[in-house]
Amino acid sequence: MELSFIKISPVENMTVFIKDNLPRRIHKDVAKEIMQYGNIYAEQVGFIETPVSEEGKKKETLRLQMMGGEFCGNAARSLAAYMVYSSYPGLNKIEDKYLVELEVSGAKEMVSCEVLPTQKSNEFYSKINMPLPVSTDEFKFNYENGSLNIVKVELPGITHFIIACDGIKDKQDFFIKFKSELNLDELDAFGLMFYEAHKNFLEPLVYVRETESLFWERSCVSGTTALAYALSYDKKENLSIEVNEPGGKLLVEASWCDGKIKSIKLDGKVTIVAEGTLHI
Repeated sequence: MELSFIKISPVENMTVFIKDNLPRRIHKDVAKEIMQYGNIYAEQVGFIETPVSEEGKKKETLRLQMMGGEFCGNAARSLAAYMVYSSYPGLNKIEDKYLVELEVSGAKEMVSCEVLPTQKSNEFYSKINMPLPVSTDEFKFNYENGSLNIVKVELPGITHFIIACDGIKDKQDFFIKFKSELNLDELDAFGLMFYEAHKNFLEPLVYVRETESLFWERSCVSGTTALAYALSYDKKENLSIEVNEPGGKLLVEASWCDGKIKSIKLDGKVTIVAEGTLHI
């Protein structure tokens, strides 16, 4: 099978989009092939579709359907950047920024992004207005000789667990025990966000059930959103920080007003890496 693809690097969270219209029942198998080292390799795969909602159709935008039906902020802001790169018709431009609205799997509402071109034609800064968490919870988890404080943040389409990782020597072993004891197989997608506060460093480990994929991602927008929500809620104030991740930095801003978080926005570089035909 020949497929048209785009490969994009949103802070090195390598993402492949398939431009061909494929039945969703084969998305899982196609994605698993593409993600192999023997193919073009990626941490995740999304499929570009026509919108299904009335609002999406009215705006004549695109829909991003992720490989497991999950929500992915990095992929969403990457598709927004690609639409600017490819001169997608009808985009709104205010001064030097483009405003892009998308449908994204896992999100009930339209997702909005601001895309800022740079001097390089294939590089952009893409800021996404993230869907807010559905629920949060805090609990203790016994591991080795101690007890860890875990913050669970459920976002539309994915659930993240914020873990202060000081003292965890083997994170892969921790993942196995954590997944088993909490019976996380029922979740479509989840991430363990290992956070080192003194370095402001976040290391994302993300699992998607449909494709049975587990990746140490180079960056994770939804995981960073979960972290920002937890930090802002704890301090009961606005938050604006650069979070260091293996692939680079993400700027996150949380707006606190009237006793709750009103919005969370994330910004970071997006690079169009390659475009062409792949074979599976």
